[in-house]
Amino acid sequence: MIYPETLGIVVEFLSSIPGISERAAERAVLSLSKLPENDKLKIVNALKGLDRLKSCRECGLPSITELCPICSDDSRNKSVICVVEQPRDAVSIEKLGRFEGVYHVLGGVISPLENVGPDDIRIRELFRRIKKHNVKEVIIALNPTVEGEATAKFIIDRLTGKSIKIYRIAYGIPYGGTIDMADELTLKRSFEDMKLITGGD
Repeated sequence: MIYPETLGIVVEFLSSIPGISERAAERAVLSLSKLPENDKLKIVNALKGLDRLKSCRECGLPSITELCPICSDDSRNKSVICVVEQPRDAVSIEKLGRFEGVYHVLGGVISPLENVGPDDIRIRELFRRIKKHNVKEVIIALNPTVEGEATAKFIIDRLTGKSIKIYRIAYGIPYGGTIDMADELTLKRSFEDMKLITGGD
């Protein structure tokens, strides 16, 4: 191997992450290696802190405390929940700076082909939160894939008739695409044009 063993390990790990090619991993690692010593130390300490990360007991977002910063923020509207597949989707939505509710991370989607059913993701937790916090609105922001649609339908079917407004974000995101890869303008328009599925007057 042309790289020192340490760099090679980091490149190998980064390139194993979906969406990061080996070349991109190499560029990232080489760029990091050129940083000033103080910046390198900050990154090393941050990586060491990864072992303190856990899932927020309410929403499932990564946190170092029982509740993540969003769930512990009293200014957030707990009666509005945005349902996402993975934490990175919530991050993309949060960057818009427009959503004032809270999130719920499912941690996956229903996929019979992969033997993933409703009990394998955080759907029960979602229904418990809805009841606990007297939720008034649920925004379904799942990726427009076959599995995402099946999961959305499962949630909608079980919430229909419960006096809860259920919204589905619009299809500015192409079918088969993912929320975390959408550009900010597309994601912004998807939220602005979201469709009321059920629960309206």
